[in-house]
Amino acid sequence: MKQPAKTNYFFKGGYVELWNTITETFENLGYDISEAWDVLADGWVLFWESFFSAVGSIFSLEFEWDDIRDSIKGICIFSFGLGKLIFILIVTTSLSVLLSLMHAVILLTVMAIAYTIFMLLWLSDTIYCLIKHISSNCPNCQDHFSIPVYICPECGVEHTRLRPSKYGIWKRTCECGHKLPTTFFNGREKLEAHCPNCGMNIKDGGKHVDICIPVVGGASSGKTCLIHQSIAAIGIEAENRNLAYEYSPNGLDDYEDNMNSLNNGYLPEKTNDMRLKYYQFYLSPKSSKVKNLISLCDVGGEVYSDSTSLGEQIGYKYANAFLMVVDPLSVMAYREEVEKQGVSPVAYGCSSDSIDSIVSMLISTLENMFCINSKDMLKTDVAVVFSKGDIPGLSDKIGDAAVDRYMQENAGVTRLDAQNAVCESFLMEYEEVNFLNSLKSKFKSIQFFSSSSLGHNADGTPFESQGVVEPLFWLLSKTAGVTADAKVKV
Repeated sequence: MKQPAKTNYFFKGGYVELWNTITETFENLGYDISEAWDVLADGWVLFWESFFSAVGSIFSLEFEWDDIRDSIKGICIFSFGLGKLIFILIVTTSLSVLLSLMHAVILLTVMAIAYTIFMLLWLSDTIYCLIKHISSNCPNCQDHFSIPVYICPECGVEHTRLRPSKYGIWKRTCECGHKLPTTFFNGREKLEAHCPNCGMNIKDGGKHVDICIPVVGGASSGKTCLIHQSIAAIGIEAENRNLAYEYSPNGLDDYEDNMNSLNNGYLPEKTNDMRLKYYQFYLSPKSSKVKNLISLCDVGGEVYSDSTSLGEQIGYKYANAFLMVVDPLSVMAYREEVEKQGVSPVAYGCSSDSIDSIVSMLISTLENMFCINSKDMLKTDVAVVFSKGDIPGLSDKIGDAAVDRYMQENAGVTRLDAQNAVCESFLMEYEEVNFLNSLKSKFKSIQFFSSSSLGHNADGTPFESQGVVEPLFWLLSKTAGVTADAKVKV
């Protein structure tokens, strides 16, 4: 694609200069040969026209001195022209060819060096992006790309492929004359960057690891509360893990408003968006030179009952992992048991969506996006989080109480394995085997968690979340190199 930039000397100007120099040299050589030939011809004509008259005058003893002088002059001019022609044909032509070859060899050698530097720089930049997993996800159109569109700070024109190329090796010269860096090694990320599809502003000039984690779950399952409470809790927990944290609003989220409601004991507005909404924050080891930009993607649970709307969420195609929120009250057999115990599901914002149908819809959508069949496995990790852990008696089934009991009964088992065991037992007990089998047969790895985003029903008092950071840290340990276990500060 043609760029609004000047082509680099080594990719065009050098060849033009070489061609012009050689062309001009041989044009001048041809002119000199033509001039020498004209002198030779003029001398021969002058000699030929006066020779016979001069000879006749000598034999007749009349001595026509003008003819004799013209004959001698013609011989001299002819001899000079012949010598000049021979010199030009042999010496001048040889020197022209030799000097042209030297010029070409020197210039092409310099160009070869420049091309080598170009290839090494292009390869280094490409490998650097691959090793560091540098890429971006647009929070507006959900598109995924490795390098965004960069904006010239001088004239505002867009440069779509700002990499080492024929437009510049180390720097590119915009048509306005401003020089733009072509790699992350010399500051490309300092330029303003936009999404190549919709023009949305891209953070850090695209120099980050963008980790996209869609949050899956039915309507009223607790997705929005879990997203906000986990982000807030991670901000507190990050220091204990020697991580650098920063929330990064993108202008399309409502994180501050929702957190203000939660901090005052009120529920946030229900998510009605039929497109993924990106909540983004930085979370990286403090020593890391390339930051992780985490995107937790929320969407209205109604999407999972509409295959067309779900298929439009192209962000799923670029997901690094999935966080699936399961409302225990959406498990029909368990909800009936709770109701018999006098607990009102309505008080906990019960979700009526079948978890089996939700995971089936998700799997079908991903199969279509990746063009794979039902027997192929998705190379994606999934954290399955049972929400609303504050429901009376639920902790004894899948919460900390159940996990602790299982670990006491099964010496040597890890806490994660114990969590899986009690949650899988819960699903089998309440007849959700299809849901469990679908997850296990389709995704790379599954880890169950139990959490409570609120700690109690909304009554105007501050909420106390529990178990909201563990699922996300587990996923980040799989995708971003962030350790799942907390480190004690010394």
